[in-house]
Amino acid sequence: MTLASRLHWRLLVGTILVLMAAAWLAPLWVRAPDIQENRVLAAAPRWPPRHGLKAYRLRADAYVADHFPARPHLIGLLNRLRMLAGVSGSSSVIVGRDGWLFYDDKTHLGAARGDVQMPGPEVRRWLGALAGRTEYLQARGGTYLVVVPPVKEVIYPQHGPVWYHGPDADRLALALPRLAQASGAGEVVYLYDPVARATRAGQKTYSLHDTHWTSYGAYAAYVALMDRLHAKGLTEGPRPLSDFQRVDLGRRGPRDMALMLGVSSFVDLDYPHFDDHAAEARKRTTFLGPKTDWTAPQVVDTGQVGKPVLLLNRDSFSNEILPFMLSHFSRIVLAHNQDGFWRQDLVDRFRPGIAIMEVIEPGLRVSLDENDSPSPKPSQAAQVRIDHVLGTAGLASAAPVMPNLTPPDAATAAAIAAAKPAANCHLEIATLTPGQNGEASFTGSGWISELIPKPTSPMGFMSLTGPRGVLVGPVRADIPRPDVASAYKNPGGRLSGFVGAYFVRSLAPGVYTPAVYRRAGAGWITCKGDQQLVAP
Repeated sequence: MTLASRLHWRLLVGTILVLMAAAWLAPLWVRAPDIQENRVLAAAPRWPPRHGLKAYRLRADAYVADHFPARPHLIGLLNRLRMLAGVSGSSSVIVGRDGWLFYDDKTHLGAARGDVQMPGPEVRRWLGALAGRTEYLQARGGTYLVVVPPVKEVIYPQHGPVWYHGPDADRLALALPRLAQASGAGEVVYLYDPVARATRAGQKTYSLHDTHWTSYGAYAAYVALMDRLHAKGLTEGPRPLSDFQRVDLGRRGPRDMALMLGVSSFVDLDYPHFDDHAAEARKRTTFLGPKTDWTAPQVVDTGQVGKPVLLLNRDSFSNEILPFMLSHFSRIVLAHNQDGFWRQDLVDRFRPGIAIMEVIEPGLRVSLDENDSPSPKPSQAAQVRIDHVLGTAGLASAAPVMPNLTPPDAATAAAIAAAKPAANCHLEIATLTPGQNGEASFTGSGWISELIPKPTSPMGFMSLTGPRGVLVGPVRADIPRPDVASAYKNPGGRLSGFVGAYFVRSLAPGVYTPAVYRRAGAGWITCKGDQQLVAP
């Protein structure tokens, strides 16, 4: 070996050792970026190994990978570079235009785009539950409202991803309030209009890096809500924004999506927040159980005398609007929706004059699900009004309705038989939700691609194979998936995403297998899911 060769290897080994040492030592001086992965990191494996050396090695690898000192720095830096290229480093975050981030609940902004739909019987049960809750409160001298904050992508559609063309005019958050009003089932207050007006007036109602509205968005919603309650003679009217104090949250403000990506230390955070310092000083909070975080059931005594009692079932959007509401009530009973959207125990115990269920737009569909939170039964008169509005047999012709899964016709059956397994696809999510009378809903999403510059056709169908054969429903596989194109380094994979939601009129008990099909050249390709869906 020559002297030059030996020097080369020494320099190479030395460089590697220096880099490894830097990776371990640099975090001692360079602060790690904030990151919130929403998962539990791997624990250190126990010695001696209980399940063999191979299992111990795998656990050790996972532990080292999760606890490598420079790991947060590398994740944050890589995801920041991805953001600049318009690509997300998390399946829960969508990178939009101009650095804006949007939350992905696995439907790819489906609630805003109108992809989240409801079959007629489900709409009937939803309205019936609303009427039951409304009548239960009315019988006890109270008022019940459903309050729905809009998602960020309907307020700032211009900052959405390039494949998002804005909110659908018939989305559930618009259709369900109309049906509730027409049938007299109850009040559903969708807060899109006041928040959109404030946004058009130049107020920053949402921030780039968080899911939730800012205090400007919450204040616009507060004004609309208190105006409505005041018109009923239940409360005072809203107070001016000048009554509240702006608080500088610095770099510790709400930034949940930036934290998911680990980039919050690399971006400029701007989240306007207001508080009511006098009301905060007067209030006294009593928790109703062992939990003491913000999601725990709790009672806030505000120190106000002679004002109504409010029961607020809520999600995280309540945190910004609550400071504005403190001075309007003598007592506010708080319960998180994760513990049930309807809390009859709290209604009976505290006898509120006003009960509000606040639920973000994508959660509206399940917020009156009888399987999740049983509600008081509606009166016969209320059910008659609902059925009159929805039409014969309780089918909701006035609301978005899922297409039915049906047995395939001859051409579709031939396509199923001839389809070849796709090499480039993933049926990422598939769910089967049985109803009460044999019906069910089926949803599926993912991607399937030919990986060619110009796909043959976006048209295809989804299938569900079970004890009584195959059921199919139409689907389009052309939702933009820049992550697929990036992963395969092939622009032909971009228009490959699909989301389907279907109604099944009668579902036999048993195990079901989902699949998706799309055209490819002169034939068809298919992608079977590895999910095993069970109908009881």
